[in-house]
Amino acid sequence: MARVTQVARRSLAVHTRRRPPLPDTSPTPSASIALSRRNLVAGALGGGAALALASWPEAVAASAPFVHGVASGDPLPDAVLLWTRVTPSVEAAPGSGIGSDVTVTWQVARDEAFGQVVRQGTAVATAANDHTLHVDATGLDPATSYFYRFQALGATSRVGRTRTAPAPGSTAPVRFGVVSCANYDWGYFQPYKFLATRSDLHAVLHLGDYVYEYAPGGVIAGYPKNPRNADPLHECTTLEDYRVRHGCYKLEQNLQDLHAAHPMIAVWDDHEIANDTWREGAENHDPAAEGDWATRATAGRRAFLDWLPIRHTDPDDWARINRRLAFGQQVDLWMLDERRFRTQPPKSLLLGYGALGGLLGGTSGDPDGSMIGDDQEHWLVQGLSASTARWKVLGNQVPFFPQNIGPQLPQQITRLLGPALSDKLEDPLLQLYVEDWNGFLDQRQRIVDGMAGISDVVVLTGDVHQSFASEIPVRPSNYLLDRRSAAVEYVTPGVASPSLQTMINQVAPGIGTLLDVLLTANNTLSNPWLKYAEGFKTGCMIVDFSTQRVQSDWFLVDKGTDPGSPVRWAASRQTVAGSRRVTTAAKALV
Repeated sequence: MARVTQVARRSLAVHTRRRPPLPDTSPTPSASIALSRRNLVAGALGGGAALALASWPEAVAASAPFVHGVASGDPLPDAVLLWTRVTPSVEAAPGSGIGSDVTVTWQVARDEAFGQVVRQGTAVATAANDHTLHVDATGLDPATSYFYRFQALGATSRVGRTRTAPAPGSTAPVRFGVVSCANYDWGYFQPYKFLATRSDLHAVLHLGDYVYEYAPGGVIAGYPKNPRNADPLHECTTLEDYRVRHGCYKLEQNLQDLHAAHPMIAVWDDHEIANDTWREGAENHDPAAEGDWATRATAGRRAFLDWLPIRHTDPDDWARINRRLAFGQQVDLWMLDERRFRTQPPKSLLLGYGALGGLLGGTSGDPDGSMIGDDQEHWLVQGLSASTARWKVLGNQVPFFPQNIGPQLPQQITRLLGPALSDKLEDPLLQLYVEDWNGFLDQRQRIVDGMAGISDVVVLTGDVHQSFASEIPVRPSNYLLDRRSAAVEYVTPGVASPSLQTMINQVAPGIGTLLDVLLTANNTLSNPWLKYAEGFKTGCMIVDFSTQRVQSDWFLVDKGTDPGSPVRWAASRQTVAGSRRVTTAAKALV
């Protein structure tokens, strides 16, 4: 596969890039859903007056046609993708499928006052793409901050700030914000606000669950309690539903501010369609009640690609989202797709796979089981092997590191029992989860075997709503004796999605804390490669890559259901180049 930095470039002449044609599943014009009860704060980047709005008509009246803000993404050394959504009328709400075409002017400048405009052009927003607009602004300088804005229907959008990637060969440090799992109904987006205030980030990596498909309600005895509810007020199953949900999220002030402050590099996980998605279905999909799976999956993916600033690189596959981006000589970044190609996850021993189905899960002995499919596996392993970057980084949706229940006999001992017993005892008898990479042991081991011969591989992960730092053992059953690590993994907590321990504590105070104590004890005995774990708080990570080391800082929210709760530094871990180890960092990043 051609790497994203090798896509064909036009000359320095400014151009716009139209989105590729997608399957036509647009709603009929009569299907308009008006957003309601949503709050929006409209203001210029970096400050200015803010107006709290209580309804969709008020939001449109205050900031039309750019009600949903601006965004940028997928930065290259000479280009960045710009995004906005145009609202030509109150009736042209997200998901409505109505509204006239709108010609939009866009500008990129070196200064916030737009006295030095370096690129500009026009593009057309149409109902076919939910009036979202994607512009590939090229001919830019590497490692440079730019400001951008849109103009249409006599109005000007807020100003966004973006940043191009370093030039090939650059050894300058690279710093990312890392986020995942933002359930609007279960908490507030304080981590987005925190990252939006930073001026030191090259980009924000969003590792999935940007939106959630759920109807209002909790998952354990009605918990977590919902501080707010996202439109539509039912589970998303159609293109109209998913577009309304994305539109609702994009009215959130902290999310708008994050997009306006930094370019985002995003992939989907499962909740952009349905919980525990795999290639032919999902735990949270009932064909009898919710229709054809392929139709629903196409709808969720199309809405995601409409509403996120993602550069499309494969004209033969409109839904391809795995891609590679380079940040000088310091970082090569592979963003993975762990949903479109995965086979059905194995069922756990106790509960089946699902929202809680991984707890006390079984193992996958299916050699044909696949998390990312054969083609993506080859693309990843071959790319890692060919990379000359200092750090080879995976944008990975679900935990990669082994999570066993109960210690294993070392392989050196099991081999004394003979091949028949040794082969059966090589894999763990019980695993904590099987919906993540622990349900696809053969493919994970092949990838780990590839990593073992490659220096400085870092896995960045979301999904699990907890914070972890882990080494990736070459062979889990040998780790206690040989301590061989192939790579390291840093896991960000949920932005607004609480952990299982937190939810249990809400139902039965103290029981979630007891569970966490048991899990911590089990990690000490059974998962010695785990070097940091925090099981309760929402938050984000900031990860810095330099020639000498990679460091991850965790910033956690005191109380996720309190919009005024502060975000505080909690921990720092690092990996020295060439070591494949996780150690405690001397201090937080500055």
